[in-house]
Amino acid sequence: MTEKKLKIRQQAFALTLCTVVFMTVYNAATWYASSLDQLPSFTFDFEKFIPFLPLSIIPYMASGFFFCMVFFSCRDKYQLKILTWRMLFVIITAGIIFITTPLQFSFTKPEVSNDVLNLPFLFLKIFDSPFNQSPSLHIAFAFIFWSVFRDLTKWRIFLMISLILVGISTLTTYQHHVIDILTGAIVAHISFLIIPYRKNKFEYRNFQFANYYFVSGWILISAGLLTDHYLGSEGFIFFLPAIATFMIGYYYQNNIKILSPFVFTVKQNIRQFRKN
Repeated sequence: MTEKKLKIRQQAFALTLCTVVFMTVYNAATWYASSLDQLPSFTFDFEKFIPFLPLSIIPYMASGFFFCMVFFSCRDKYQLKILTWRMLFVIITAGIIFITTPLQFSFTKPEVSNDVLNLPFLFLKIFDSPFNQSPSLHIAFAFIFWSVFRDLTKWRIFLMISLILVGISTLTTYQHHVIDILTGAIVAHISFLIIPYRKNKFEYRNFQFANYYFVSGWILISAGLLTDHYLGSEGFIFFLPAIATFMIGYYYQNNIKILSPFVFTVKQNIRQFRKN
């Protein structure tokens, strides 16, 4: 057995494992939600202005392709193991939330006149459900996919744009509400914190710091929107610190030393003072 075949078998096994767990958890949660008499839904007031865009079904459905592709994009066994554990964590965590706090989608989906685009919508109507909303697994998966795709040299920009479109499509296909996107992002970044990648290597340590800031940013945005929803416009005071934490997380993730020019100048002055 060659090393290449062994690696492909491991990737195929990881994909099969995550697929089986996903189908089991998702269908079990759907069965439970459908057995309930009444299910609540949660929307923000501004969501009524989100347009329904039939074309966005293309990136939405492409998430299934990325689900398969990501396992075969791993560079080594360790990265495959981390990916698998993160996927399983997100699926199981989402399944627990689906059952304990079930929500359903509440908007009426317009009819799609285009016969070609209508086919995937019919597929969703038959095999998907209006339940299992928060957290959005499309969003959580997109973040986890990117944790692997960002290391690729080819198609990196294309994949990044595609995953952004996947995130947008969850809203414009009328499959998810905004609260689902926020909770999906939080669950994904919690998985990065609980299951870190090469935590003992210095060059990856900044990624761990970045994820603390990203989780804080998503929580602050959620707190701001929820406060605004229930109490009024005062909730927007959370947005400025949220933006600040996202910026700090971005700097850490890209190994940018935020205070390096200032620190360098101070060190130069100290050295000059000592010389004098």
